[in-house]
Amino acid sequence: MSTEFSARTRSNNIQTFKTEPLDVLIIGGGIVGAGLIRDLALNGGIRVGLIEQGDFANGTSSATSQLVHGGFRYLLKRDIDLVKKARREREILRCIAPSLVKSIPIALLCYKGDPYPLAGMQLAAHYYNHLSKADVTEKSTTIRDLENIRDAIGPIATDTLKGCVVLWDSKVDDARLTLATLKDAHRHGAILTNYVRFLDFMELSDTVNSANRVHGIIAEDVLSGKRFGITARKIVSATGPWSDEVWHKDPSYDGAPRLLRKNAKGIHLILPRCGKQDDSEAHGLVTFTQTEKQQKRNPRVIFILPSAYNTSIVGTTETTSKEGLTSVRPSADEAAYLLAETQRIFPEKTLNRDAILAAYAGTRPLIEANLHPRGFVRRGFVSREHLITESPSGVIYLYGGKLTTHRQMAEETADHIAAFLNVPRHCKTDTSPLFDVSVEELNGNTNCHSLSRAEVKRLMERYGDGYQVIQRFVNDDASLAEPMTPTLPFMKAELLYAYWGEMAITLDDLLWRRTRIGWTPGQGLDTAPRIAQFLGERYNWGQARIAAEVKAYREHIWWLNSNL
Repeated sequence: MSTEFSARTRSNNIQTFKTEPLDVLIIGGGIVGAGLIRDLALNGGIRVGLIEQGDFANGTSSATSQLVHGGFRYLLKRDIDLVKKARREREILRCIAPSLVKSIPIALLCYKGDPYPLAGMQLAAHYYNHLSKADVTEKSTTIRDLENIRDAIGPIATDTLKGCVVLWDSKVDDARLTLATLKDAHRHGAILTNYVRFLDFMELSDTVNSANRVHGIIAEDVLSGKRFGITARKIVSATGPWSDEVWHKDPSYDGAPRLLRKNAKGIHLILPRCGKQDDSEAHGLVTFTQTEKQQKRNPRVIFILPSAYNTSIVGTTETTSKEGLTSVRPSADEAAYLLAETQRIFPEKTLNRDAILAAYAGTRPLIEANLHPRGFVRRGFVSREHLITESPSGVIYLYGGKLTTHRQMAEETADHIAAFLNVPRHCKTDTSPLFDVSVEELNGNTNCHSLSRAEVKRLMERYGDGYQVIQRFVNDDASLAEPMTPTLPFMKAELLYAYWGEMAITLDDLLWRRTRIGWTPGQGLDTAPRIAQFLGERYNWGQARIAAEVKAYREHIWWLNSNL
């Protein structure tokens, strides 16, 4: 049975932080921090906690291209080692989280004038196949007949199309993958809280030899404004693009930045589905851009990927962010750039500003050249590899990385921590399932009075053993099986579960990350008051809080869109 993971859990965990020392404290609740706390929790013998200043996956980890991919484009850049690692990690994630990480065919389009010829991409794809143990059904294919391409992919432009190479990658809801990883850590005894902010480090002062050695932090409960201390034998910063902000407060800070800020911002657009409407047949697309040619610059690649609710995700840009990390949002020029490139590929669609259903932005934690793991960065190329370092004050910093390779990054860090703590090391994250649901349960009887077998299977795939709690909610009150909106699949019981079993705190947590209702037509603005009222009645929010939650969500959406 799923364990409670709620606001009450959060309060209890904050009290534990105040009173009980930890072996390890992780700052940052994105995918890297989630992977590390899960590894340490599954290892055993380590008392580990994690804090996140906003909601889990609130930053870059919910603003990706929603892909767990083998890194074919890095093969074109001759970064073979990174491709091998990415391919291996994709296979692991498909095995431990098959209902979250699902295979998808990706068509690499080759038009006249693109930087790589079709024959070259075909040869690279053949080599790419040999870097993985993937099933034979996932081997690459090359399509040259233009009618066959349109039949497979949809009504794309074919005037100068030479053909395409079809590879296999995996799509994922990055926020849900992060949440599932954190919940598995919680299930194995880890102590986690969202909305707790790191303020500063505390230093040891009781011995001469421990001068400037960190042994804890000062934190703030964002919801109450109260400050408190957390002590731990080892502190780990897994804060992505916020790493430099943490590093600046380290007692051993030397004035040198650790992350490369330039060209680190990426945006994505949510559009009505481009290409095949049927999810079972939909391909993702990768194409080289044309805009840069007019400015005599090297073309980039963009993804056009099928997403939930019959939409497509289009991304990404690579620009220099002028905003602060908490203020990153899409600009009008960036949106116009992606719209123009998508319109070129799908000329039969009308793609203008009004077609944008939603947009989001994130900042990539790219490694500064002088700290690159290989000691260099090739001109025009910044590696997505990671770097694990420890400052003279004993704080571990995790730099770089990507969604696909987060588990490997966590394993390497956990190896070091286990050695420091002198505890036996048993990495289990490459074989232990994220969801505790068996094949027999997926195919067995539902034992639910109000839900069909198909509906229960959908819940199992989305929530793992949390489906049992949702099922219990419905068995106790059949009205909770009703959909909350007429056009989306979420029943009322699922919304309640987001707060009981997924530590949603605000309405924004629910609409933007737990359900992605904010990525649908209207972005949930019309249903937000009704959903907030329903939740408020069930969880005793009170009318003042209900109104405040709706206002905050509307302001978030307005802020994201006002720059377009």
